[in-house]
Amino acid sequence: MNSTVLELDAAILQAAITSLAGGLCFALYVRYERPHFAWFGIAWTMYLARLLAILAFMVQQNPHWLYWHQVFTGETALALLWTAIGFSRGTPWRNAYWLAVAFPPAWAYVAIYRMDNFLLAAGPAVLFLSVATLGTGVMFLRYRLRNPSSGATILAVTFLLWGLHHLDYPILRSRGVWTPWGYYLDIIFLLGACAGILLLVNHELADGLRVRTAELEHLQRRMVRQHEEERRRLSLALHDETAQVFAALKLELGAIGERVDDQLRRRVGRAVTLVDAGLRQIRDVTHDLRPSLLDDLGLLPALRSLVGEFASRRDAPTTFEAPESLPVVSDEGEVALFRALQESLSNISRHAANAPVHVIAAADSRCVRLIVSDVGPGFDATRLDQLEAAGHLGLAGMRERIAGVGGDVRLVSAPNAGVSIAIEVPLAENSNQ
Repeated sequence: MNSTVLELDAAILQAAITSLAGGLCFALYVRYERPHFAWFGIAWTMYLARLLAILAFMVQQNPHWLYWHQVFTGETALALLWTAIGFSRGTPWRNAYWLAVAFPPAWAYVAIYRMDNFLLAAGPAVLFLSVATLGTGVMFLRYRLRNPSSGATILAVTFLLWGLHHLDYPILRSRGVWTPWGYYLDIIFLLGACAGILLLVNHELADGLRVRTAELEHLQRRMVRQHEEERRRLSLALHDETAQVFAALKLELGAIGERVDDQLRRRVGRAVTLVDAGLRQIRDVTHDLRPSLLDDLGLLPALRSLVGEFASRRDAPTTFEAPESLPVVSDEGEVALFRALQESLSNISRHAANAPVHVIAAADSRCVRLIVSDVGPGFDATRLDQLEAAGHLGLAGMRERIAGVGGDVRLVSAPNAGVSIAIEVPLAENSNQ
């Protein structure tokens, strides 16, 4: 009697844990709409029905409950196997599978109502259960070999061990050797399966995040490319059309000035001066829109020229250190580096006008790197997010542009310790250092 009570308690505990497992899987299905979560929920629901049937049998000793226990045991194994097949390979349903579905109720009827030999009755059912469970483990193992996942590993190990455990039923469990420890061992397998399912969720979310991140990076690179193409178009339009109009206007004014009196000639001269100012402004705008040096000379001379122009406008020491050449980065990467240096030097002009500046261009097998350092007043780098949110430093736009080409920006600063910005852009795929 005491053994029966222990078995009842263990079965009730397993039923409670199984109901929680089923609820968890259905909740995951509602949240993520993955079919395999629904099938896990169905499998655990049938497993719960199996446990309730054996509980009813232990209380009433009615063989009908034992029949339903055998039916739900076999169908649970099939549901778990179908879950693993769908998750691992996505195999469509075939009519031949109905034979497997029909086996548990058919054989349970023969075993419970038509056979007296226990081993003959239990053997095929146990073998069917073990093969289905081992097959579930093999499916998750195949998935694990293609897609490294700790969740798939735990599920594979759990169901492989569970399938082997089923084989001891005719020898040990049917004789009460495992009572009630067999229930506790099944609970451990059940908890292992739940742990694997939760880790699968984490793995799928991580995969989804990686895909979404790659899509966003691709979109960002595309936006940077389109932005630069638009700037290039505007630059060419200003240089080839508007600047030419101003140049023609200057020639016409010069010709007019030669044919008028002195007073009107002076006014024409002032108009020519204004045209010259307009032409300089157009050249400055076209340079800002699309640095011609990048197209004409390449990345390194353009960077050197930018630092040289910056140094010519200030009295503080400004140095540029670079190798003789840099490896190839993408067109978008070149523009991103140039713009990042442009923005960094502009920040120094605004916030550390009298500070010495040192710019380093370097490269390794992975990326081209710019390091822009000043020994100015610096700032509290822990407030960087607040400063960017307030629109200061221009770092947010720099980060977006560099991230758009797969690069990275790192800033180090402290009050009275200057600022150092490291900008990295990956090499082009066909680049050879």
